[in-house]
Amino acid sequence: MVQDLAIIGVDSLDPYVIMRHRSELPTFSKLLAENKNFISKSVFPVDSIPAWASIYTGLSPCNHGLLYVYDVFDPHLSDLRKLNIEGFQGSTFWDYAGNEGYRTLVLYPMLMYPPWATNGIMVSKSPFDKRIDDLQTIIDVGVYPEFAREKHQIPQKIKSIWGGYPGHSNLMEWANLGKVSLEVEYEIAKKLLNSEKWDLLFMYFSLLDIIQHRLWRFYDRNDPMYPGKNNLETIILDYYRKFDGIIGDFIAAHPQTGLIVLSDHGHKMRPLKTVNINYIMWKQGYLNARINKRDLLGEVKKVVMYMADKLNLEHVMMKVVAISPKLTQVSKAIYSSSGSIDKEVSKAYLSTFAGIKSYSFGGIEINREIISSEEYEKLRDEIIMQLSRVNTTEGDPVVVWAKKREDLGQGAFTPDVYPDVVFMLKDDYGVGWDIQSGLYGTAYDHKVASGGHNTDAVFFTLNIDKDVIKDQINLVDIAPSILDLLTVDWRRFDFDGRSVFAR
Repeated sequence: MVQDLAIIGVDSLDPYVIMRHRSELPTFSKLLAENKNFISKSVFPVDSIPAWASIYTGLSPCNHGLLYVYDVFDPHLSDLRKLNIEGFQGSTFWDYAGNEGYRTLVLYPMLMYPPWATNGIMVSKSPFDKRIDDLQTIIDVGVYPEFAREKHQIPQKIKSIWGGYPGHSNLMEWANLGKVSLEVEYEIAKKLLNSEKWDLLFMYFSLLDIIQHRLWRFYDRNDPMYPGKNNLETIILDYYRKFDGIIGDFIAAHPQTGLIVLSDHGHKMRPLKTVNINYIMWKQGYLNARINKRDLLGEVKKVVMYMADKLNLEHVMMKVVAISPKLTQVSKAIYSSSGSIDKEVSKAYLSTFAGIKSYSFGGIEINREIISSEEYEKLRDEIIMQLSRVNTTEGDPVVVWAKKREDLGQGAFTPDVYPDVVFMLKDDYGVGWDIQSGLYGTAYDHKVASGGHNTDAVFFTLNIDKDVIKDQINLVDIAPSILDLLTVDWRRFDFDGRSVFAR
Protein backbone atom coordinates (compact mmCIF):
# COMPACT_ATOMS: atom_id res chain seq x y z
CA MET A 1 0.00 0.00 0.00
CA VAL A 2 1.15 3.55 -0.76
CA GLN A 3 -0.31 6.87 0.37
CA ASP A 4 0.28 8.38 -3.06
CA LEU A 5 1.70 6.92 -6.22
CA ALA A 6 3.49 8.48 -9.18
CA ILE A 7 4.10 6.81 -12.53
CA ILE A 8 6.58 8.37 -14.94
CA GLY A 9 6.43 6.87 -18.42
CA VAL A 10 9.27 7.48 -20.86
CA ASP A 11 8.72 6.18 -24.37
CA SER A 12 11.53 3.88 -25.56
CA LEU A 13 13.55 4.09 -22.33
CA ASP A 14 15.97 1.23 -22.90
CA PRO A 15 17.29 -0.96 -20.05
CA TYR A 16 20.56 -1.75 -21.82
CA VAL A 17 21.43 1.88 -22.56
CA ILE A 18 20.78 2.62 -18.88
CA MET A 19 22.99 -0.24 -17.72
CA ARG A 20 25.73 0.70 -20.20
CA HIS A 21 25.89 4.27 -18.87
CA ARG A 22 24.84 3.77 -15.25
CA SER A 23 27.96 5.54 -13.94
CA GLU A 24 26.75 8.72 -15.69
CA LEU A 25 23.12 8.34 -14.62
CA PRO A 26 22.91 8.61 -10.82
CA THR A 27 19.12 8.38 -10.54
CA PHE A 28 18.86 5.39 -12.85
CA SER A 29 21.81 3.82 -11.04
CA LYS A 30 19.84 4.13 -7.80
CA LEU A 31 16.81 2.53 -9.43
CA LEU A 32 18.95 -0.30 -10.77
CA ALA A 33 20.29 -0.94 -7.27
CA GLU A 34 16.76 -0.99 -5.82
CA ASN A 35 15.29 -3.33 -8.44
CA LYS A 36 16.50 -6.83 -9.26
CA ASN A 37 13.61 -7.72 -11.59
CA PHE A 38 13.04 -4.61 -13.69
CA ILE A 39 12.86 -5.71 -17.34
CA SER A 40 9.35 -5.96 -18.74
CA LYS A 41 8.22 -7.42 -22.06
CA SER A 42 6.37 -5.37 -24.64
CA VAL A 43 3.36 -6.41 -26.69
CA PHE A 44 3.24 -7.63 -30.28
CA PRO A 45 3.86 -5.73 -32.39
CA VAL A 46 6.52 -3.76 -30.54
CA ASP A 47 5.20 -0.28 -31.24
CA SER A 48 4.26 2.65 -29.04
CA ILE A 49 0.56 2.90 -29.87
CA PRO A 50 -0.52 -0.65 -28.95
CA ALA A 51 2.05 -0.78 -26.13
CA TRP A 52 0.87 2.30 -24.23
CA ALA A 53 -2.76 1.31 -24.72
CA SER A 54 -1.89 -2.04 -23.08
CA ILE A 55 -0.14 -0.23 -20.21
CA TYR A 56 -3.18 1.98 -19.63
CA THR A 57 -5.81 -0.77 -19.81
CA GLY A 58 -4.17 -4.04 -18.81
CA LEU A 59 -5.50 -5.43 -22.11
CA SER A 60 -3.76 -6.92 -25.13
CA PRO A 61 -4.21 -5.27 -28.55
CA CYS A 62 -6.75 -7.99 -29.32
CA ASN A 63 -8.97 -6.52 -26.63
CA HIS A 64 -8.27 -2.80 -26.61
CA GLY A 65 -8.24 -2.48 -30.42
CA LEU A 66 -5.56 0.22 -30.71
CA LEU A 67 -3.15 -1.26 -33.18
CA TYR A 68 -1.61 1.17 -35.59
CA VAL A 69 2.03 1.16 -36.55
CA TYR A 70 3.19 4.62 -37.50
CA ASP A 71 4.03 4.72 -41.17
CA VAL A 72 7.00 6.94 -41.96
CA PHE A 73 5.50 7.58 -45.41
CA ASP A 74 2.19 8.76 -43.97
CA PRO A 75 3.09 12.00 -42.22
CA HIS A 76 -0.50 13.18 -42.19
CA LEU A 77 -1.41 10.25 -39.95
CA SER A 78 -4.97 10.24 -41.21
CA ASP A 79 -5.64 6.95 -39.50
CA LEU A 80 -4.88 8.50 -36.13
CA ARG A 81 -8.37 9.93 -36.24
CA LYS A 82 -9.43 6.45 -35.21
CA LEU A 83 -6.95 6.44 -32.34
CA ASN A 84 -8.36 9.05 -30.01
CA ILE A 85 -10.89 8.16 -27.35
CA GLU A 86 -13.53 7.46 -30.02
CA GLY A 87 -11.64 4.35 -31.16
CA PHE A 88 -10.39 3.32 -27.74
CA GLN A 89 -11.89 0.36 -25.91
CA GLY A 90 -11.56 -0.35 -22.21
CA SER A 91 -10.91 1.76 -19.13
CA THR A 92 -7.56 3.15 -18.03
CA PHE A 93 -5.92 2.60 -14.66
CA TRP A 94 -6.61 6.23 -13.77
CA ASP A 95 -10.30 5.73 -14.61
CA TYR A 96 -10.45 2.74 -12.26
CA ALA A 97 -8.58 4.63 -9.53
CA GLY A 98 -10.72 7.75 -9.94
CA ASN A 99 -13.90 5.70 -9.62
CA GLU A 100 -12.57 4.44 -6.28
CA GLY A 101 -12.15 7.99 -4.99
CA TYR A 102 -8.46 8.58 -5.77
CA ARG A 103 -7.70 12.05 -7.08
CA THR A 104 -5.76 11.72 -10.33
CA LEU A 105 -3.34 13.95 -12.22
CA VAL A 106 -2.75 12.66 -15.75
CA LEU A 107 -0.29 14.47 -18.03
CA TYR A 108 0.28 13.95 -21.76
CA PRO A 109 -0.89 10.31 -22.10
CA MET A 110 -0.11 9.13 -25.62
CA LEU A 111 -3.06 9.46 -28.00
CA MET A 112 -5.56 9.94 -25.20
CA TYR A 113 -7.01 13.07 -26.75
CA PRO A 114 -9.14 14.99 -26.16
CA PRO A 115 -9.01 14.65 -22.36
CA TRP A 116 -12.11 13.30 -20.69
CA ALA A 117 -13.79 13.71 -17.33
CA THR A 118 -11.59 12.37 -14.55
CA ASN A 119 -11.53 12.63 -10.77
CA GLY A 120 -8.86 15.30 -10.97
CA ILE A 121 -7.02 16.94 -13.86
CA MET A 122 -6.06 15.55 -17.26
CA VAL A 123 -3.82 17.31 -19.79
CA SER A 124 -3.32 15.70 -23.19
CA LYS A 125 -1.73 16.58 -26.52
CA SER A 126 -3.39 16.22 -29.89
CA PRO A 127 -1.89 13.62 -32.27
CA PHE A 128 -2.23 16.21 -35.06
CA ASP A 129 0.33 18.90 -35.48
CA LYS A 130 0.86 21.97 -37.62
CA ARG A 131 4.25 22.61 -39.16
CA ILE A 132 6.21 25.70 -38.12
CA ASP A 133 9.34 24.94 -40.13
CA ASP A 134 11.54 21.94 -41.02
CA LEU A 135 12.42 21.39 -37.36
CA GLN A 136 9.32 22.08 -35.30
CA THR A 137 5.58 21.63 -35.21
CA ILE A 138 2.92 23.05 -32.95
CA ILE A 139 0.46 20.85 -31.08
CA ASP A 140 -2.93 21.60 -29.47
CA VAL A 141 -3.15 20.98 -25.73
CA GLY A 142 -6.44 19.88 -24.15
CA VAL A 143 -7.27 20.30 -20.45
CA TYR A 144 -9.96 18.81 -18.22
CA PRO A 145 -11.51 20.59 -16.45
CA GLU A 146 -11.11 23.64 -18.69
CA PHE A 147 -10.86 26.07 -15.76
CA ALA A 148 -7.58 24.38 -14.77
CA ARG A 149 -5.98 25.84 -17.91
CA GLU A 150 -6.35 29.43 -16.73
CA LYS A 151 -5.65 28.58 -13.10
CA HIS A 152 -2.29 26.98 -13.97
CA GLN A 153 -1.56 28.99 -17.13
CA ILE A 154 -1.46 25.91 -19.33
CA PRO A 155 -0.91 27.03 -22.93
CA GLN A 156 -3.35 26.27 -25.72
CA LYS A 157 -0.47 25.02 -27.88
CA ILE A 158 3.09 23.84 -27.36
CA LYS A 159 6.00 23.33 -29.73
CA SER A 160 7.39 19.89 -30.55
CA ILE A 161 10.01 18.32 -32.81
CA TRP A 162 7.55 15.52 -33.57
CA GLY A 163 6.99 15.56 -37.33
CA GLY A 164 10.10 17.63 -38.06
CA TYR A 165 12.27 16.97 -41.12
CA PRO A 166 15.79 17.97 -40.11
CA GLY A 167 18.57 17.67 -42.65
CA HIS A 168 21.96 16.32 -41.66
CA SER A 169 23.32 19.83 -41.13
CA ASN A 170 20.65 20.85 -38.62
CA LEU A 171 20.16 17.64 -36.63
CA MET A 172 21.93 19.21 -33.66
CA GLU A 173 19.61 22.24 -33.70
CA TRP A 174 16.60 19.92 -33.99
CA ALA A 175 17.76 17.85 -31.00
CA ASN A 176 18.38 20.97 -28.90
CA LEU A 177 14.90 22.26 -29.71
CA GLY A 178 13.61 18.94 -28.43
CA LYS A 179 15.31 19.58 -25.08
CA VAL A 180 13.57 22.95 -24.87
CA SER A 181 10.22 21.29 -25.60
CA LEU A 182 10.89 18.69 -22.90
CA GLU A 183 11.68 21.40 -20.34
CA VAL A 184 8.43 23.22 -21.18
CA GLU A 185 6.40 20.04 -20.67
CA TYR A 186 8.09 19.32 -17.35
CA GLU A 187 7.64 22.89 -16.08
CA ILE A 188 3.91 22.65 -16.78
CA ALA A 189 3.86 19.32 -14.97
CA LYS A 190 5.71 20.70 -11.93
CA LYS A 191 3.25 23.58 -11.54
CA LEU A 192 0.38 21.13 -11.47
CA LEU A 193 1.85 18.46 -9.24
CA ASN A 194 3.12 21.01 -6.72
CA SER A 195 -0.12 22.99 -6.46
CA GLU A 196 -2.85 20.39 -6.92
CA LYS A 197 -3.80 17.57 -4.59
CA TRP A 198 -3.30 14.18 -6.15
CA ASP A 199 -3.18 10.57 -5.03
CA LEU A 200 -2.18 9.15 -8.41
CA LEU A 201 0.11 10.91 -10.87
CA PHE A 202 0.92 9.79 -14.40
CA MET A 203 3.37 11.68 -16.62
CA TYR A 204 4.29 10.56 -20.11
CA PHE A 205 7.19 11.80 -22.27
CA SER A 206 7.60 10.94 -25.96
CA LEU A 207 10.78 12.74 -27.00
CA LEU A 208 13.33 10.03 -26.24
CA ASP A 209 11.67 7.72 -28.76
CA ILE A 210 11.74 10.40 -31.46
CA ILE A 211 15.41 11.19 -30.83
CA GLN A 212 16.51 7.55 -30.80
CA HIS A 213 14.69 6.76 -34.04
CA ARG A 214 16.46 9.55 -35.89
CA LEU A 215 19.91 9.52 -34.29
CA TRP A 216 20.63 5.89 -33.40
CA ARG A 217 23.24 5.37 -36.12
CA PHE A 218 25.25 8.28 -34.76
CA TYR A 219 25.28 6.64 -31.31
CA ASP A 220 25.57 2.91 -32.03
CA ARG A 221 29.05 1.97 -33.22
CA ASN A 222 27.72 -1.42 -34.37
CA ASP A 223 25.45 0.21 -36.93
CA PRO A 224 26.97 -0.23 -40.42
CA MET A 225 26.06 3.42 -41.11
CA TYR A 226 27.78 4.72 -37.99
CA PRO A 227 29.86 7.60 -39.39
CA GLY A 228 32.75 7.34 -36.93
CA LYS A 229 33.47 9.84 -34.21
CA ASN A 230 30.91 12.61 -34.64
CA ASN A 231 29.34 15.59 -32.89
CA LEU A 232 25.93 13.88 -32.72
CA GLU A 233 27.25 10.82 -30.91
CA THR A 234 26.34 11.95 -27.38
CA ILE A 235 22.86 13.34 -28.03
CA ILE A 236 21.03 10.14 -27.10
CA LEU A 237 23.02 9.89 -23.86
CA ASP A 238 22.30 13.59 -23.24
CA TYR A 239 18.58 12.80 -23.35
CA TYR A 240 19.06 9.93 -20.89
CA ARG A 241 20.83 12.43 -18.63
CA LYS A 242 17.86 14.80 -19.02
CA PHE A 243 15.41 12.15 -17.91
CA ASP A 244 17.77 11.04 -15.14
CA GLY A 245 17.64 14.65 -13.92
CA ILE A 246 13.84 14.96 -14.26
CA ILE A 247 13.24 11.76 -12.29
CA GLY A 248 15.88 12.74 -9.74
CA ASP A 249 14.24 16.16 -9.34
CA PHE A 250 10.88 14.51 -8.76
CA ILE A 251 12.31 12.14 -6.13
CA ALA A 252 13.99 15.02 -4.31
CA ALA A 253 10.71 16.98 -4.21
CA HIS A 254 8.62 13.93 -3.22
CA PRO A 255 10.98 11.68 -1.24
CA GLN A 256 8.24 9.53 0.33
CA THR A 257 6.02 9.09 -2.72
CA GLY A 258 5.71 5.63 -4.20
CA LEU A 259 7.24 5.74 -7.67
CA ILE A 260 7.12 3.62 -10.82
CA VAL A 261 9.34 4.49 -13.79
CA LEU A 262 8.44 2.53 -16.89
CA SER A 263 8.66 2.34 -20.66
CA ASP A 264 6.67 0.71 -23.42
CA HIS A 265 9.70 -0.86 -25.15
CA GLY A 266 13.44 -0.34 -25.48
CA HIS A 267 15.51 0.72 -28.46
CA LYS A 268 18.04 -0.77 -30.84
CA MET A 269 19.30 -0.50 -34.41
CA ARG A 270 16.62 -0.88 -37.02
CA PRO A 271 17.54 -3.71 -39.46
CA LEU A 272 19.55 -2.68 -42.48
CA LYS A 273 19.11 -6.05 -44.22
CA THR A 274 15.66 -6.93 -45.50
CA VAL A 275 13.83 -10.09 -46.54
CA ASN A 276 11.49 -9.47 -49.44
CA ILE A 277 8.36 -11.27 -48.31
CA ASN A 278 6.45 -10.62 -51.52
CA TYR A 279 9.24 -12.37 -53.42
CA ILE A 280 8.53 -15.49 -51.35
CA MET A 281 4.80 -15.19 -52.02
CA TRP A 282 5.47 -14.81 -55.75
CA LYS A 283 7.87 -17.76 -55.93
CA GLN A 284 5.30 -19.99 -54.22
CA GLY A 285 2.58 -18.94 -56.64
CA TYR A 286 0.44 -17.09 -54.11
CA LEU A 287 1.07 -13.66 -55.60
CA ASN A 288 0.49 -12.58 -59.19
CA ALA A 289 3.07 -10.04 -60.31
CA ARG A 290 3.53 -8.67 -63.79
CA ILE A 291 7.18 -9.51 -63.44
CA ASN A 292 7.87 -9.59 -67.16
CA LYS A 293 6.51 -6.14 -67.77
CA ARG A 294 8.41 -2.98 -67.14
CA ASP A 295 8.01 -2.04 -63.50
CA LEU A 296 7.95 1.74 -63.82
CA LEU A 297 7.22 2.40 -60.15
CA GLY A 298 10.04 0.09 -59.13
CA GLU A 299 12.45 1.91 -61.41
CA VAL A 300 11.34 5.28 -60.06
CA LYS A 301 11.84 4.00 -56.55
CA LYS A 302 15.37 2.90 -57.21
CA VAL A 303 16.32 6.25 -58.72
CA VAL A 304 14.62 8.30 -55.99
CA MET A 305 16.10 6.30 -53.15
CA TYR A 306 19.58 6.23 -54.73
CA MET A 307 19.65 9.99 -55.23
CA ALA A 308 18.29 10.71 -51.77
CA ASP A 309 20.97 8.49 -50.25
CA LYS A 310 23.90 9.88 -52.23
CA LEU A 311 22.94 13.54 -51.85
CA ASN A 312 21.73 13.29 -48.21
CA LEU A 313 18.30 14.50 -49.28
CA GLU A 314 16.17 12.09 -47.29
CA HIS A 315 14.64 14.92 -45.26
CA VAL A 316 13.74 16.77 -48.47
CA MET A 317 12.04 13.67 -49.85
CA MET A 318 10.06 13.22 -46.63
CA LYS A 319 9.08 16.87 -46.64
CA VAL A 320 7.93 16.75 -50.28
CA VAL A 321 5.68 13.72 -49.82
CA ALA A 322 4.09 15.40 -46.78
CA ILE A 323 2.71 18.26 -48.86
CA SER A 324 -0.58 16.57 -49.62
CA PRO A 325 -2.43 13.29 -49.03
CA LYS A 326 -2.26 12.58 -52.76
CA LEU A 327 1.53 12.81 -52.80
CA THR A 328 1.59 10.65 -49.67
CA GLN A 329 -0.30 7.93 -51.49
CA VAL A 330 1.99 8.24 -54.52
CA SER A 331 5.03 7.93 -52.27
CA LYS A 332 3.59 4.80 -50.73
CA ALA A 333 2.94 3.32 -54.13
CA ILE A 334 6.51 4.04 -55.20
CA TYR A 335 8.06 2.72 -52.01
CA SER A 336 6.03 -0.47 -51.81
CA SER A 337 6.20 -1.17 -55.53
CA SER A 338 6.75 -4.85 -55.97
CA GLY A 339 6.54 -5.76 -59.62
CA SER A 340 3.06 -4.34 -60.02
CA ILE A 341 1.12 -6.80 -57.87
CA ASP A 342 -2.33 -7.66 -59.18
CA LYS A 343 -4.17 -7.89 -55.86
CA GLU A 344 -7.46 -8.85 -57.50
CA VAL A 345 -6.11 -12.24 -58.56
CA SER A 346 -3.35 -12.72 -55.96
CA LYS A 347 -4.12 -15.06 -53.08
CA ALA A 348 -1.63 -13.64 -50.59
CA TYR A 349 0.76 -10.70 -50.27
CA LEU A 350 2.59 -8.64 -47.68
CA SER A 351 0.33 -6.62 -45.40
CA THR A 352 0.98 -2.97 -44.47
CA PHE A 353 0.65 -4.15 -40.86
CA ALA A 354 4.19 -3.01 -40.01
CA GLY A 355 4.01 0.24 -41.92
CA ILE A 356 6.79 0.90 -44.39
CA LYS A 357 9.66 0.87 -41.92
CA SER A 358 11.68 -2.35 -42.34
CA TYR A 359 10.81 -3.65 -38.88
CA SER A 360 11.45 -7.29 -37.96
CA PHE A 361 7.77 -8.20 -37.86
CA GLY A 362 5.05 -8.31 -40.43
CA GLY A 363 2.00 -10.05 -41.70
CA ILE A 364 0.49 -11.70 -44.74
CA GLU A 365 -2.89 -10.61 -46.04
CA ILE A 366 -5.00 -13.26 -47.75
CA ASN A 367 -7.52 -12.36 -50.42
CA ARG A 368 -10.74 -13.92 -49.10
CA GLU A 369 -12.63 -12.75 -52.18
CA ILE A 370 -11.12 -15.44 -54.39
CA ILE A 371 -10.61 -18.45 -52.11
CA SER A 372 -12.99 -20.70 -50.17
CA SER A 373 -13.02 -21.14 -46.40
CA GLU A 374 -11.46 -24.59 -46.80
CA GLU A 375 -8.66 -23.24 -48.97
CA TYR A 376 -8.13 -20.36 -46.53
CA GLU A 377 -6.98 -22.61 -43.70
CA LYS A 378 -4.87 -24.76 -46.01
CA LEU A 379 -3.23 -21.65 -47.48
CA ARG A 380 -2.37 -20.25 -44.06
CA ASP A 381 -0.72 -23.54 -43.09
CA GLU A 382 1.26 -23.56 -46.34
CA ILE A 383 2.42 -19.95 -45.88
CA ILE A 384 3.58 -20.62 -42.32
CA MET A 385 5.50 -23.67 -43.54
CA GLN A 386 7.10 -21.75 -46.42
CA LEU A 387 8.16 -18.90 -44.14
CA SER A 388 9.75 -21.37 -41.72
CA ARG A 389 11.94 -22.70 -44.55
CA VAL A 390 13.50 -19.32 -45.43
CA ASN A 391 17.16 -19.16 -44.41
CA THR A 392 19.64 -16.34 -44.03
CA THR A 393 22.69 -16.16 -46.29
CA GLU A 394 24.50 -18.03 -43.50
CA GLY A 395 21.98 -20.87 -43.63
CA ASP A 396 20.07 -20.08 -40.42
CA PRO A 397 16.29 -19.72 -40.26
CA VAL A 398 15.37 -16.08 -40.82
CA VAL A 399 11.82 -16.42 -39.45
CA VAL A 400 11.76 -16.82 -35.67
CA TRP A 401 8.07 -17.71 -35.70
CA ALA A 402 5.03 -17.51 -37.95
CA LYS A 403 1.48 -17.90 -36.64
CA LYS A 404 -2.17 -17.61 -37.49
CA ARG A 405 -3.48 -14.35 -36.08
CA GLU A 406 -5.79 -16.00 -33.58
CA ASP A 407 -2.76 -17.72 -32.01
CA LEU A 408 -1.66 -14.28 -30.77
CA GLY A 409 -4.71 -14.15 -28.58
CA GLN A 410 -8.47 -14.33 -28.80
CA GLY A 411 -10.25 -11.04 -28.49
CA ALA A 412 -12.97 -8.87 -29.93
CA PHE A 413 -10.49 -7.10 -32.22
CA THR A 414 -8.29 -10.00 -33.35
CA PRO A 415 -9.63 -10.03 -36.95
CA ASP A 416 -9.42 -6.23 -37.16
CA VAL A 417 -5.96 -5.58 -35.75
CA TYR A 418 -3.90 -8.49 -37.09
CA PRO A 419 -3.42 -9.78 -40.66
CA ASP A 420 -4.24 -13.39 -41.49
CA VAL A 421 -0.69 -14.64 -40.84
CA VAL A 422 1.82 -12.84 -38.61
CA PHE A 423 5.54 -13.45 -38.28
CA MET A 424 8.71 -12.34 -36.56
CA LEU A 425 12.14 -12.24 -38.23
CA LYS A 426 15.60 -12.42 -36.71
CA ASP A 427 16.59 -9.13 -35.08
CA ASP A 428 18.99 -8.10 -37.83
CA TYR A 429 16.49 -8.64 -40.66
CA GLY A 430 13.59 -6.38 -41.57
CA VAL A 431 10.61 -6.74 -43.87
CA GLY A 432 11.19 -5.77 -47.51
CA TRP A 433 8.69 -5.24 -50.33
CA ASP A 434 10.60 -5.92 -53.54
CA ILE A 435 10.12 -8.83 -55.90
CA GLN A 436 12.39 -8.23 -58.82
CA SER A 437 15.52 -7.70 -56.73
CA GLY A 438 15.28 -11.21 -55.23
CA LEU A 439 14.98 -12.55 -51.70
CA TYR A 440 17.26 -10.11 -49.87
CA GLY A 441 17.59 -6.37 -50.00
CA THR A 442 18.61 -3.26 -48.08
CA ALA A 443 16.37 -0.94 -46.08
CA TYR A 444 15.94 2.28 -48.01
CA ASP A 445 15.05 4.42 -45.00
CA HIS A 446 17.93 3.57 -42.64
CA LYS A 447 19.46 7.02 -42.93
CA VAL A 448 16.13 8.62 -42.07
CA ALA A 449 15.31 6.41 -39.10
CA SER A 450 18.08 4.05 -38.03
CA GLY A 451 16.61 3.28 -34.62
CA GLY A 452 14.05 0.57 -34.00
CA HIS A 453 12.25 -0.98 -31.06
CA ASN A 454 13.54 -3.54 -28.61
CA THR A 455 11.04 -5.87 -26.93
CA ASP A 456 12.62 -5.24 -23.50
CA ALA A 457 11.22 -2.30 -21.52
CA VAL A 458 11.82 -1.10 -17.93
CA PHE A 459 9.69 -1.29 -14.79
CA PHE A 460 11.45 0.38 -11.85
CA THR A 461 9.89 0.93 -8.42
CA LEU A 462 10.93 3.09 -5.46
CA ASN A 463 9.40 3.61 -2.02
CA ILE A 464 7.12 0.63 -2.51
CA ASP A 465 6.97 -1.99 0.23
CA LYS A 466 6.02 -4.81 -2.11
CA ASP A 467 8.47 -6.86 -4.14
CA VAL A 468 7.96 -7.84 -7.74
CA ILE A 469 7.37 -11.58 -7.49
CA LYS A 470 6.24 -12.30 -11.05
CA ASP A 471 9.04 -13.92 -13.03
CA GLN A 472 8.25 -12.04 -16.23
CA ILE A 473 6.64 -8.62 -16.23
CA ASN A 474 4.38 -7.90 -19.20
CA LEU A 475 2.85 -4.58 -20.15
CA VAL A 476 -0.65 -5.92 -19.49
CA ASP A 477 0.43 -6.47 -15.86
CA ILE A 478 1.03 -2.78 -15.18
CA ALA A 479 -2.56 -1.51 -14.80
CA PRO A 480 -3.55 -4.23 -12.27
CA SER A 481 -0.24 -3.68 -10.43
CA ILE A 482 -0.98 0.04 -10.03
CA LEU A 483 -4.45 -0.72 -8.67
CA ASP A 484 -2.95 -3.32 -6.34
CA LEU A 485 -0.64 -0.68 -4.84
CA LEU A 486 -3.67 1.58 -4.34
CA THR A 487 -5.48 -1.29 -2.55
CA VAL A 488 -8.08 -1.48 -5.30
CA ASP A 489 -9.16 -5.07 -5.91
CA TRP A 490 -7.82 -5.52 -9.44
CA ARG A 491 -9.29 -9.03 -9.68
CA ARG A 492 -12.75 -7.45 -10.10
CA PHE A 493 -11.82 -6.28 -13.58
CA ASP A 494 -11.23 -8.17 -16.83
CA PHE A 495 -7.49 -7.64 -17.27
CA ASP A 496 -5.33 -9.75 -19.55
CA GLY A 497 -2.53 -9.39 -16.99
CA ARG A 498 -2.23 -9.58 -13.23
CA SER A 499 -0.45 -7.67 -10.49
CA VAL A 500 3.28 -8.32 -10.45
CA PHE A 501 3.13 -8.00 -6.66
CA ALA A 502 0.64 -10.84 -6.15
CA ARG A 503 0.75 -14.59 -6.64
